[in-house]
Amino acid sequence: MTAVLPERAQVVKANDADLRKAVQRALARSGCTFDQLAEQAKTGHFDSVRARMAWVTIADLKDLADR
Repeated sequence: MTAVLPERAQVVKANDADLRKAVQRALARSGCTFDQLAEQAKTGHFDSVRARMAWVTIADLKDLADR
């Protein structure tokens, strides 16, 4: 994941540790495990907006959720 910070035009690249923290925070905020979010995504019915937002954010990062 890469972000461009406009005020300094500096590129910041997230490393695995940063992504792992982001995944864990998203899961904690959603109140769900990765597997619970995956199941909700299959049915298309999420428990909350936070759960849906977490899934959209971390769906492709399962490897980091398991560490």
